[in-house]
Amino acid sequence: MSSILQLKHVKKYYSMSQNALKFFSSSLTIKKVIDDISFELAEGEVLVLAGESGSGKTTLARLILGSIIPDSGDIYFMGKNINIFKKNKIFYSLIQMIHQDPYSSINPYLKIKDIVMEPLKIHSSNLSYAEKENKVRIALSKTKLEPVEDFLEKYPNMLSGGQRQRVSIARAIVSSPRLIIADEPVSMLDVSIRAQILSLLNDLRNSLNISIIYITHDLATSRFIGDKIGIMFAGNLVEFGDIDEVLLNPLHPYTLMLLDAVNFSSLGSNIYYKNYDNTNLFDIPITGCKFYNRCKLSSTECTNDPPEYKITKDHFVSCFYHKNKSI
Repeated sequence: MSSILQLKHVKKYYSMSQNALKFFSSSLTIKKVIDDISFELAEGEVLVLAGESGSGKTTLARLILGSIIPDSGDIYFMGKNINIFKKNKIFYSLIQMIHQDPYSSINPYLKIKDIVMEPLKIHSSNLSYAEKENKVRIALSKTKLEPVEDFLEKYPNMLSGGQRQRVSIARAIVSSPRLIIADEPVSMLDVSIRAQILSLLNDLRNSLNISIIYITHDLATSRFIGDKIGIMFAGNLVEFGDIDEVLLNPLHPYTLMLLDAVNFSSLGSNIYYKNYDNTNLFDIPITGCKFYNRCKLSSTECTNDPPEYKITKDHFVSCFYHKNKSI
């Protein structure tokens, strides 16, 4: 299975004032929003990027979309460096985004037909209006907005949240993309609707052979759709691999913390995490393991940057505790 996306040692840093009240403060610190991330995504594969808010997931999505430029490292899409490829107009039709909020991500003043047709107006100006409208009908049908005639002339305020998100998905697939980035696409929907939307995305990736990056902080939904998973913390990819392998045999203490949150358990917390009362959770170490201040397993060795250890052929972890288990 060939790779459609490759990230090689990608970094994105920002300078921040240590005193937010002093606009002209000379005291600056570097925030490593994305800190040396590498992975590959195969054609037709779903990669879940999971982690708490502020872990860098959305910034990584923006780097892949080409809306911001990495400070170092390379991103390749369909074998081409995106910083070069994005100068070609076709690039923007091949990667599409599904946003978190189905209420603010689509124009409330446009009819559904025009919302879904928008990418075609931008990227397929060679098509006639009739051809564009036919593609819109096909996209609406594929996203189960049927009968299609009932939706074409409606406005977003006439639809439910789940239907609006289906419109967003239809808009994303209408231009026949190769990669879709779904940024928390079900977090604002009713629980009863979430499984339907995830099932729809799964069906589309199989029928259209689309690769998907599914961004979430909820591990409970990730196994429903993902093939691989990357656990992100403070700009680092701390654990990566086959989704069943990672979630059934978690190795990094942070992965265990996320799973505890899903299971409403404190078992992992008792074993792996320092007492939160004695730890500044916002004090992220500048060097070494970013989880150092929270982890009971940490040692002086963890003040160095942990390499990636291969535990099995489908499971990698960045944690010194597992260095002797690497194959």
